[in-house]
Amino acid sequence: MNLEGITLFALTQTLQREIVGSQIYRIVMPSARSLLLGLRRSKDTAQLLIDANGAAPAAWLTDRAPDNPAEPPAFCMLLRKHLEEGRITDVTQLGLDRILDVEVSLLGRNSQILTNHLVLELTGKNSNIIFTADGEIKDCLKHISPSVNSRRAVQPGAAYVPPPPQDGRDILRTPADILVASLPDTVVESLPRALIGATTGIGMTTAEQLLARARIPLQATYLTPADRARLAAALTELQQEILAGQTFTALISRQNRCQTILPYQPSRIPPDTETRTYASLNLALQEAARLEPIVLPEREVLQKTVKGELAKLDRKIKALQKDLSQAEQADRERVVADSLMASLYQIQKGATQCTIPNLYDGTPLHAVLSPVLSPAENAQRYYKKYNKLKRAQAAVAEQLRETQGLRDYLDTIGESLVFATSRRETAEIREELEKAGVLRASKKKTIPQAKSEPLKIPFSETTTIYVGKNNRQNDWLTFKIGSSSDLWFHVQKLAGSHVLLKTSGQEPEPEAVAAAVQLAAYFSKGRGGSNVPVDCVPRRLVKKPAGAKPGFVIFTGQTTYYTTPSEEDVRRLLERHARRKA
Repeated sequence: MNLEGITLFALTQTLQREIVGSQIYRIVMPSARSLLLGLRRSKDTAQLLIDANGAAPAAWLTDRAPDNPAEPPAFCMLLRKHLEEGRITDVTQLGLDRILDVEVSLLGRNSQILTNHLVLELTGKNSNIIFTADGEIKDCLKHISPSVNSRRAVQPGAAYVPPPPQDGRDILRTPADILVASLPDTVVESLPRALIGATTGIGMTTAEQLLARARIPLQATYLTPADRARLAAALTELQQEILAGQTFTALISRQNRCQTILPYQPSRIPPDTETRTYASLNLALQEAARLEPIVLPEREVLQKTVKGELAKLDRKIKALQKDLSQAEQADRERVVADSLMASLYQIQKGATQCTIPNLYDGTPLHAVLSPVLSPAENAQRYYKKYNKLKRAQAAVAEQLRETQGLRDYLDTIGESLVFATSRRETAEIREELEKAGVLRASKKKTIPQAKSEPLKIPFSETTTIYVGKNNRQNDWLTFKIGSSSDLWFHVQKLAGSHVLLKTSGQEPEPEAVAAAVQLAAYFSKGRGGSNVPVDCVPRRLVKKPAGAKPGFVIFTGQTTYYTTPSEEDVRRLLERHARRKA
C-alpha cells in the first residue's frame, strides 16, 4: 500500500485533531521497521502506530497494539530518552509530499523547553523514521551514507535535508484553470504522467481517476479546449471533495491487499480491484492493516514470469518496428542508385557527396559518396544496400508478426492468471507456458490430475452461462460444451474469457444475454473501463484455425454489445455459481 500526498494531507489533518496536545508515555518498536507511541490525551489514551515498511508505509491510531519485544533496539532506547514524557505540539506535512513532521516538546534543564522532531518519510521502499534535534539527525531506522547518496546523507550527525521537492503545482490549493493551463496541448509520453509532472500530491491512481471524471481517454495525446474545460471541472470537484474529508476509499486487490486509500470516491475502478468506503481515514488504515493476503505462491511466480516476458517482447517489437521503418526506405536507395548511374559524367572521382537530378522527377537529390570508390562503384553500393533492405523488409515484417502474435498470446495467459483461484488452474497455466517455451519443462514426474472446469452459472431452468478462466477451459467450453445454436461472447480486440450462453434449444432471455455480456467484459482486460464492446455470435460461426494456439479462434457475423462492467452485478452472478457448488 502506497499512499499519495493528498491522502497524507488528510492524515495530517486527522493527526492534528487526534494527537496534538497529547503526552508520550510509552515508546516501543514492535518490529525493526515500526514504532508505537503510547499517548495520554485529555480524556483517554491512544496508540499511534508508525509503519515504515516499504510495502505499506503509514501511520494510524490502532486499537490493537502489537506485542512489545523483550529487548528494545538502540533506536527505541534513544527515543525513550529524548521523547518520553514529551508533548506533541504539532503535526505538519512537507508541502504535499509524503513526509510528516511530528514536533515533540518537553521541559529540559533549567525549565528550558526542548523541541525535537520525529520525521516520518512514508515514501514507499525508501520509507524511514528520522529523529532530529536542532536540524541535526540524532538517529534513524535506515542509515544512508554519502557514498550511497552524495546529495543526501541520512545518518547520525548529518544535517537533516528533506528529499528533493516536486516541481509541479499544489493540486489542492492551485485554481483548477491554472493547473489545466500548465498542461501541454500535445503529450509526448502519456497524459497521466503529464498530469503528475504538472502537479504535486498525486500519483498514477488519482491522475487516471481525474481523466476518467473528465471523460478523457488515458491514451489521449492531445487536449482539446473541451477536454480542458471538463478536466478543470473535474479538478475543482476533486479539490472540494478532498478538502471536505468525508469519504475515504480503499482499493483492494484480488490477493486481498490494500493497494492505496483515496480521500474521495473513485469514478473508475482499476482492473482486478474492489472498493471499500469508510467514514474516516483512520478506520480505513486500521482495516487495511488487518487484511490477510491470499497467497498462491505458484501463481505469483507465474505472473512475474509472464510480466517479464511481456516486457521483453515489447522491447523486441519496438526494435523490430524501427528496423522495419528503416527497411521501408529501400526504394529511396534504388532511386539514388539509378540517378547516380544516369549522372556518372557529372560526378568527380574522390568526392564525398554530390547533388544530382532525381532520375524520376527531376528534383535535386543529395547523395553521400565514398571517396575511395568510383562513381559507378558508389552506385553499385547503393544497389547492394537496396537489395539488402528489400530482403530484410520481408523478414522483419514476418518476425514482427510472429512476435506480436506471441505477445497477444502471453497477454491471454496473463489474464488467466488474474482469475486463477485453485492450484489445479495454476498448474494448467504452467503447463501451457511450458508448451509455449516460456518455461522450461519440469523433469519431475507428476501425477495426472483432473482438469479444472469453467465457471458454470445456472441462470434459469433453461439457460446456463459458462465462463472460461484459462485457454484450455476456453477451448473446452467453446468446442466441447457449446452446440451450434448456443451464443458465444468475447470482449472485442482484448484478451479475455470465452463466455457461452447455453440454452435448451430456446431463444435466450434478454436478461441472460445482458448477464453474459457483463461477464465477458468483466473477465477481460476491459473490466475497468466503460462502454466496453463485446462481440456475440452463434457458436457455429466460431472456428479454430489449424495449428492455432490454445484459446485462439476466428469468427464472423458478430453482433456487438456495449457494457460497463459492474463488480456488484458480477458478484451477484457468481453467487449463483457458489450456491450450485454448495
